[in-house]
Amino acid sequence: MTARGARPASPATLAVVRLAILGGVLAFGGVVAYLTRQPDWRPSPGADGALFSYAGLGVWIVATAGVLLLRRAWQREADPARRTPLMIVGWALGEVPAIWGGVVFLLTGDPQRYFTGVLFLVMAFLLLPLRARG
Repeated sequence: MTARGARPASPATLAVVRLAILGGVLAFGGVVAYLTRQPDWRPSPGADGALFSYAGLGVWIVATAGVLLLRRAWQREADPARRTPLMIVGWALGEVPAIWGGVVFLLTGDPQRYFTGVLFLVMAFLLLPLRARG
């Protein structure tokens, strides 16, 4: 993961990474909200089908398991430099349900899964905080 003796990323740098992830998700949601309010927008046929729902369930299972496993590894890791990649990967996994929800929002016009995904991202941020609680 990191070379021996590597310095951990500063909290300011990690805060920028988190803001970039959150900003990208919110910008995507804003664009989708704008597009779905256009007079010529129509839901995609078949977007509410069973295969679509199963794919979403898979996204949520993988993201949830990944964030929880990374949280466990993050808690056990004593070296701050080795915690950094665990946090960033965990945040990226937290982003996946929000992006998936944004795609569902775009295809169906229903923002519920998007907002739930954003909540999941915020929970990933809380589970993998910038500073370790001591």
